[in-house]
Amino acid sequence: MNIRPIANDLELKAAHNIEMTVYTKESAASWDAFQMRMEVFGRYFLVAESDSSSEQLIVGVANGVQLNHCDLSDESIKQSVDYDPNGRYFCLLTIAVHPDYQRQGIAANLLQEIIRKTKDDGLKGIILMCEKHLISFYERNGFRYIGPSASEHGGVQWYEMNLIWQ
Repeated sequence: MNIRPIANDLELKAAHNIEMTVYTKESAASWDAFQMRMEVFGRYFLVAESDSSSEQLIVGVANGVQLNHCDLSDESIKQSVDYDPNGRYFCLLTIAVHPDYQRQGIAANLLQEIIRKTKDDGLKGIILMCEKHLISFYERNGFRYIGPSASEHGGVQWYEMNLIWQ
């Protein structure tokens, strides 16, 4: 397994296909949002490659935006409207693994690399919204449960979590 920043539009398409497979149509990020995240926050737009075949295959993706606040109730967050390239917090918007590769530690590896990069870059912490069944995953990776989010993006009940170190 190799985790690295996304390299090109072909990989972006593969990553967006994973997003569309894992999330509901209503809660998945748009193509435009994915493009913006790659262009503006490419350092934090990571892909996981499987090395189990003769060709490298994109099997997972993690990305998000930088913000200067911790308020995740705004519906525009998921479409990356309220971002700041110099923001002090990283808002993790996507962590997704193709269903054929889930439960192999790929999401945890992507998350740990995001944590490492944001710490190395001097950010104050990571904020996110997740579905209820993922709360324990994030807690195992050091995140603190905040509570239900006011956001109802995509008709889903979201839960806010954070990992703050500064």
